[in-house]
Amino acid sequence: MSGRYEQLGRQLRKVRTALAKQDGKATAVALRRATHLASDLVFEQAESEDITAALAELQSRALIDGPLAERLGGAFTAEVDREHEPTADEVNAAGRDLDRLLRSLEHGAAMPDLPFVALDAIEVPAAETRVALTISGRHVVLGCRGGEGLVFVDDRPVGRPFPTRTAPTSKAEIEREPSGRTRITWESEGLVVALGPDFATAEVSPLQAA
Repeated sequence: MSGRYEQLGRQLRKVRTALAKQDGKATAVALRRATHLASDLVFEQAESEDITAALAELQSRALIDGPLAERLGGAFTAEVDREHEPTADEVNAAGRDLDRLLRSLEHGAAMPDLPFVALDAIEVPAAETRVALTISGRHVVLGCRGGEGLVFVDDRPVGRPFPTRTAPTSKAEIEREPSGRTRITWESEGLVVALGPDFATAEVSPLQAA
């Protein structure tokens, strides 16, 4: 998987944080950059050099549906007005489509629509040890304190606490399933975190039981 996936995820986070600050200019710039990265990803996945044909190819492979392809095509071919500051509703709608495209390409299957909302500054969860990753533009933290661990997504706790002495220190392997679930595996520690398609659930289990 190319670095553009991570770049697009991070850029979409910039859109959400700029939206939270109500900075219209920064939001517009971040959204334009995210749109450009998304179109690059489409060309990377398709054989055609024409954006409409490339989107049609992704649709034929059941990665996106017709309405999404039509909206993305309009966004990718629209004349750029660098003075235009989109409304919050326009940003939410465009960001939701780009986020859905990103997750669909990552998982190799059409993903459901998820809310795209403003993101206030992240408060690092209180923990003795922690490990953080960026998954599809979401800030995922596994924090450990007092012999227990807990998973946070964009500063929101998901799932239940589980017993552990310390957060993993090895490199995580990330596997995205067509169902939309994301498995994060720390081989050395023998730990697996499975995030639900909506990032609202997290199941933690030993590697051998995953």
